Amino acid sequence: MNSFLTNSTNPFTTKNSKFYQLRDYQQSLVQDIFTAWDSGYQSVLAILPTAGGKTICFVEVASTFLAKNQPVLVIAHLEELITQAADKLAMLGVRVGIIKAGYEADPDALIQVASIQTLVRRELPSSALVIFDEAHHCASRTYSEIMLHYRETGAKILGVTATPNRPDGRGLRSLDKGVPGFDSLVSGPSSGQLIEKGYLCRFSIYAASQLLDAQQAGIETTDGDYDTEQLTEYVKKTLVLGDVVATWKKHAFGLRTVVFAVSVPHAKELAIAFCDAGIAAEEVNGKTPPETRRTILSRFARGETLVLCQHSLLIEGVDVPGIQCVQFCRPTQSLIVWLQAIGRALRPAPGKELALVLDHTHNHTTLPWPDSEIAWSLEPAQIKPDKNTHTCSECNHVFRPTSSEWNSGSAHCPACGATLSLPERQFNQQPETVEQEADAEEKVETKRQNLIEVLPANFTQVSPLPDSKKMKQVYRLLKIQQECGYKKGWLLYRLQEMENELQLGLTEWQEVGKLLDYNPKWALMRWKEFALRQGNN
Repeated sequence: MNSFLTNSTNPFTTKNSKFYQLRDYQQSLVQDIFTAWDSGYQSVLAILPTAGGKTICFVEVASTFLAKNQPVLVIAHLEELITQAADKLAMLGVRVGIIKAGYEADPDALIQVASIQTLVRRELPSSALVIFDEAHHCASRTYSEIMLHYRETGAKILGVTATPNRPDGRGLRSLDKGVPGFDSLVSGPSSGQLIEKGYLCRFSIYAASQLLDAQQAGIETTDGDYDTEQLTEYVKKTLVLGDVVATWKKHAFGLRTVVFAVSVPHAKELAIAFCDAGIAAEEVNGKTPPETRRTILSRFARGETLVLCQHSLLIEGVDVPGIQCVQFCRPTQSLIVWLQAIGRALRPAPGKELALVLDHTHNHTTLPWPDSEIAWSLEPAQIKPDKNTHTCSECNHVFRPTSSEWNSGSAHCPACGATLSLPERQFNQQPETVEQEADAEEKVETKRQNLIEVLPANFTQVSPLPDSKKMKQVYRLLKIQQECGYKKGWLLYRLQEMENELQLGLTEWQEVGKLLDYNPKWALMRWKEFALRQGNN
């Protein structure tokens, strides 16, 4: 018997059995967490997809400690996460203290829910269990300092997240300045498995014939995602606000929708465009006053506001089961942004059978779909070098040091643990020679030329699997090509001849690309060319 679960009756879960009806996979995940602790791991990271019930799981874990009169601390970075956690924990019938500016402190409460921003400025409370919500943020300095403190006190540590992926090459086993992070990883079912069992909604992705392709436009990468300033300029030049509204009216009219913009000003412009079209829309961002933000989100939850436009606030922390559609006007390289955003619409609700994703970007072609099987890991992953990365002199691992590491001039390699000296960062370096200046101007001009003019959206549904009937024709042509020794161009010529008959979609072109051993971008370009010809016919 698990040593943490030796008491057969838990007064909290028994008292609140209706609230605490855990699903089978949630029970298994909770058991796996305790088993990891019993195996000697102090710090455990638990993974469960967005809308899979992470909060309920950590409330169940917390109740076991509370039943033994042991204090619990929950840490989050957004007010929405803090209030959601506090509300669910309060259902256990215990006092819940909130450590956050604007809230009256209750230091005697056995359980505390804290804002990370406030907690680092106050005396840390005694805790037997520390829970980090949205734990993929834990690599930063503030989280690392708190992690180290509670590791040294011997507290059990639990992190929960839907997306442990980090774009900085660090992983979550080693945090800022080499602070030990999570020792063990336990995973619940994937989104695909939860969709199959009916715990999450099915979804459909619709994409435009002309996509916002930040890679093709030469947008630079900064801190693991596209440079916001360049991206904003690109999107404003290539995506007409009216096309966003027209696409929504055609495919998602009447559906409660979250629109993901490239910036706060862009989100405001989109909200105005929807309102001008007679659609109840509002914009919300991180600087919206808390009370105003709560009012806006309440109107959206009730359905009084139909379209909510924002940049990144609703990627995490918003629990509105009624969200039926997400509309992407923001190209991203971030798996966290993509999966967390779509996850907002996968939460089941009465009368809701399908979640709709309208993607004006290439995200659906470059990032895994929500039902993809992803092998999560605590280990660091190699990333491409840029001006904010550093290459380890010992193992050649490329990673992005944290701000505090850059400021201190040293970092710990997350791959091998070596202590490294960091050079002073030189931002906005000016060209040193006439030749370098000319090269820089040429690169800028190339980016301008790469900016495409987006035509009317012309959205169609994208299938996750190639159409078997269409591919049967492709396989027939491929067999002829191979038997006759024709070059690859012969097959492409024949497919173009038959394009009106075959009507190959993106997934079929991707399958053709695999058969011919082409780069994945090739399929995207062929699909765009076909869609453009169809639009001109």
